[in-house]
Amino acid sequence: MVPLQVEEKLHMFQEEKYVALKKGEHKVLKEKSESGKVTLAYTALVETLILLSPEQNVLPYLDGRKQGARSCADVIIYRWKEGDKVWDLHIIEFKKTINTSTLGKAKWQFMMGIYNARAIAAFLGIGLGSIYLYSGFRNDTLSSMESASLITLRISNNSEKLKEIRQWREEECELRLDGENKILPHYKILLNQDGDGILSI
Repeated sequence: MVPLQVEEKLHMFQEEKYVALKKGEHKVLKEKSESGKVTLAYTALVETLILLSPEQNVLPYLDGRKQGARSCADVIIYRWKEGDKVWDLHIIEFKKTINTSTLGKAKWQFMMGIYNARAIAAFLGIGLGSIYLYSGFRNDTLSSMESASLITLRISNNSEKLKEIRQWREEECELRLDGENKILPHYKILLNQDGDGILSI
C-alpha cells in the first residue's frame, strides 16, 4: 500500500500530471512528437506512480537557454517495493529509430529524467531503490548493423560509438550521474509501425 504521506502530497499535484495505479490496473500512455505518435499499453504489477509528460514539466529552475538543461525522458515510473519500503525508478524514452545519434540523445534524456525524478521523489518523501531504463522504438539499426559498418567504426577509432552499440545489444546503458559513470539495465520496448506497444512491470 502507498504510504499515507505520499498520497497526501500527491493531492497537491495537478491531476492531469500523474496517475497512481494499483496492482493489476492499466493505463494507456501516449506520446506525440515530430517523429510520430506512441501508444503504450501499460499494466502495473505492483502499486505504481506514473508522471505524465515529464518532458513538459521539468524543474522550473532549469535554464531553457542552456542546451539540454530542460531535456527529460518521456515517462517516469515509480514502482513500490513493499518489502524494502522504497520505490524503484523506471525511465522510458521513445524514439522512432534507434541509431548511434538517437541513442546518444536518449542517454542525455535518461540522465535528466533521473535528476527530475529524484527531485519529485524528494518532495514526496520517498526513497528510491534501483533504476531501470527503457527505449521504445519502431526501428533498430544497431542490432542489425552489419560487420562492415562495425569494421568502419573500428578503423575510424570510434571506441565510444562501438561501446554504445555493444551496450545496446547487451541491454545496458552507461550514464554519467553525479560525476560518476554508472551502468544501468536498459530494456527494449518494440513498437509496431503505428507506434503501439505493451509493457507490464
